[in-house]
Amino acid sequence: MAKSDGPWGGSGSEASAGEPATGPAAAPGEGEAPRNPWLTPEPDTPPRRSAGIDDIFRKARGGGSPGGLFPQGSNTGLRWLPWLAVGTLVAWLLSTSVHVLAQDERALVTTMGRYSATIGPGLHMTLPWPLQSVMRQQTGSEARTQVPEKESETLMPTSDGELIDVTFQIRWRISDLKQFTFNLPDGEAAVRRLADAEMRAGVAELPFDALWSGKRQADLQQHVLGRVQKVLAAWHSGVAVSAIEVLRAGPPTRLNDTFQKIGAAKEGASKNREDADRYHDQIIRDANLEAQDFDKAYASYKIAPAVTRRKMYDDMMARVLRNNPVVIGGTGMPLTVPPSADGKAAAPQAQPSTPPQGSQ
Repeated sequence: MAKSDGPWGGSGSEASAGEPATGPAAAPGEGEAPRNPWLTPEPDTPPRRSAGIDDIFRKARGGGSPGGLFPQGSNTGLRWLPWLAVGTLVAWLLSTSVHVLAQDERALVTTMGRYSATIGPGLHMTLPWPLQSVMRQQTGSEARTQVPEKESETLMPTSDGELIDVTFQIRWRISDLKQFTFNLPDGEAAVRRLADAEMRAGVAELPFDALWSGKRQADLQQHVLGRVQKVLAAWHSGVAVSAIEVLRAGPPTRLNDTFQKIGAAKEGASKNREDADRYHDQIIRDANLEAQDFDKAYASYKIAPAVTRRKMYDDMMARVLRNNPVVIGGTGMPLTVPPSADGKAAAPQAQPSTPPQGSQ
């Protein structure tokens, strides 16, 4: 093969530096000679331009052809920006300016952080945020707060030095939303702490047995309710407490077995005491009936002593001889009726009578 037929289109001796190289490496273009990519370009040769980012996206969109998603040279994406901005503005104005409150809701309106008004149920219009802010709260329904908040043991000392586990519930509602928001920032947590403190003070004034048996729980509830409401009114908290209910009042957990035995013993003692009371009442009732019968008999005796004495004698003998197997007859012929083997009365047997001495 000749040197002029090399793979790069020619040799250095036969090809001049200014002649363009021929070969398969460079594809000839229209109106220009092929160029060897391995040769240093001439000073007057324009630099090669790589594909720009716009060309890449144009090809991805369809090469600028009419069938692409965005035709070449169009600004479809930019034309939607004003409408998107207008829609966002309208949604912001509606969401921060129009307020619909339910029947049991109230809302606090503040202008630049300062209190403006309190609005009730219905449709209301305000300035958009951040010029005016609206804080809504349920005030018609009653809230229930349990102390302790979770199922845990809360031991409180009693007046006799014992410890009792007390769980109770507070029923309250918001009576003044402005006072509740600004004067009681902790809200429900403040009500819980106050009720817990007053309950401990009330338990410390009562004995253990009175609380455990439930005899003084109603007094404790009313006492704590009055104290809590008095303090909340002094705070101008805007909270009205309707009731405080003791849910559980019992011994510490580690002493449950011991107190169960004590409870069983107390229940047995109470039952025995009730039986003794019933027996006492029965004895008194029978004694009163006997006394009334004696008074009646004595009144009859004063009217007719002989008749009454005979009647009393007959009644007494009837009671004595009612279950006696021996029946004594008159003075003429005494009769003895011995009991039979089968329990039935036998035939009477006549026995000779011996006249008493001195009789004729």
